[in-house]
Amino acid sequence: MALSQKELTELAARENAAYLGTGSKHAASKLNVYGNSDPKVSPFLKAWIAQPDEESKISTCVVGLIGQGTTRSLQANWNSPFEQSNLGGMFEKAGGLIQVMTEKTSITTLSSTQVWEGNRPNAFNLTISFYAISNALKEVMLPLRELERMMGPNIEAGAESDGSLKQLFASMKPGGRIPLPVVLNIGRRMLIPNCVIESMSVPLDKERTKEGYLVRADATLSISTKVMLNKENIGTTWQGA
Repeated sequence: MALSQKELTELAARENAAYLGTGSKHAASKLNVYGNSDPKVSPFLKAWIAQPDEESKISTCVVGLIGQGTTRSLQANWNSPFEQSNLGGMFEKAGGLIQVMTEKTSITTLSSTQVWEGNRPNAFNLTISFYAISNALKEVMLPLRELERMMGPNIEAGAESDGSLKQLFASMKPGGRIPLPVVLNIGRRMLIPNCVIESMSVPLDKERTKEGYLVRADATLSISTKVMLNKENIGTTWQGA
């Protein structure tokens, strides 16, 4: 679900209001921000992930530090379909014999001409770090939970109390909602809407509080745009560049 530039700008403003406390209380109360709340860290070193609902409204945002190994990549699909479009390719033995006898080749530059077959969606391998300052639940555990929730669909499923047969029929009912796209903000200089979280990995062997909450965690996310981006769309994702 793509957002307009005005809505993206509003998102950044609401993030500032909720996280930095620079906006009105009314604006901040509409957005629940989980994750890093360290005022000593520059916002240019942080990443934000939010998921608009079906009405393009954002109620939850996750913020963490940009970790080592974070990358942005784009792959163009080029192929050489004419590699065998020559005498030597179509008649390998005859072409080889002619080359031996004449010391000339039937290969031309057309044989190596590449044809563009589209681009892959932009991909982001994001390491996002969380650590607790005063509240390990809100600063580490809840952002991890919310990131997983962003990957979850909303499909029909019966409750355990319904019994196995009723639960089976409920699980077969179509019409569920696939996971909604997310908005990715990296260091306030990259704002990418309409993304999907493809995978998430979190080590669970780090230090914990006496309540059992992780004190720190580095989540590794594989995120990509939902579709291939045109040249002008790529330009708008580089904020201020």
